Amino acid sequence: MIKSITVFNLLQQHFPEAKNNTLRAMVEHKRVRVDGKIVRSLKELCLPSAKLKVVDAAQAAADFASEEKRPQMLDQKIRLIYSDSDIAVIDKPSGVLTATDEEEKRPTSAAILDEFVARHNRRAKARLVHRLDRDASGLLVFATSDRAFTHLKKQFYDHTITRRYDAIVHGVPDRDRARLENLVFEDERGVVCLTRDIKKGKVAVLNYQVVAVSRDKKYSHVRCTLETGRKHQIRVQLKAIGHAIVGDPIYGTKAARDGEERPGRLALHASFLEFTHPGTNQKVTFKSPMPRSFVGMLQQ
Repeated sequence: MIKSITVFNLLQQHFPEAKNNTLRAMVEHKRVRVDGKIVRSLKELCLPSAKLKVVDAAQAAADFASEEKRPQMLDQKIRLIYSDSDIAVIDKPSGVLTATDEEEKRPTSAAILDEFVARHNRRAKARLVHRLDRDASGLLVFATSDRAFTHLKKQFYDHTITRRYDAIVHGVPDRDRARLENLVFEDERGVVCLTRDIKKGKVAVLNYQVVAVSRDKKYSHVRCTLETGRKHQIRVQLKAIGHAIVGDPIYGTKAARDGEERPGRLALHASFLEFTHPGTNQKVTFKSPMPRSFVGMLQQ
């Protein structure tokens, strides 16, 4: 009778010079396949003749996403898209805060994810590296290790992370694509405004492309790629060219401020995120489809 061995033993046979921490990281980052299945623990049993394959981080993320046909649902309808020992990527719904101070009683994405991470590793913590507006939805990456936090913060600082957002705006922009550069500042009310004062404002830069226009030309689907990450940047810069985002309760129409404008929420969604994985130094990409309510507005 053939005796089973652990995946750890199998990895040691194939990578005799690798350190134990390296083998452990391969499994934690979901890069190990035994007979075509993703390995989740070094203690899993297999036959000595089992087929072993180690994929790169990009393939690991893609395989994980396809295997998890139903992404794990956390509290407040937050979807866990991907997680390993260094990072966690979630899809945040509209209306949920990304993070706030300790006095805030409302649930936040950071707190909910932190609880999930702690259940799986008591020493780990979900650490905030960027934000999404409460009324926006879409992809957020959190660091779950110290090295990942430092690595990701540097990528954001160096503007090497690619972030794309889908928005539905009022009207049709004059130019199909353009680069917008403005100086912005936050006033005492927390509202972001444009300014020409270089001492007062911070540079905000984005590139937009018109993807589609509704039949009646009342709305346009605009895709924005950020070069900077200022508060409310996309909302303020699109409004400045005369095309406020539909449903914006701060910078939009009176109907939007009164909560009476379709689709009943801010029509802004973080749909694309690409960065270098802190643990593997491989490029990883995550996507989230534009909400159906946005698509419906373009079909009228």
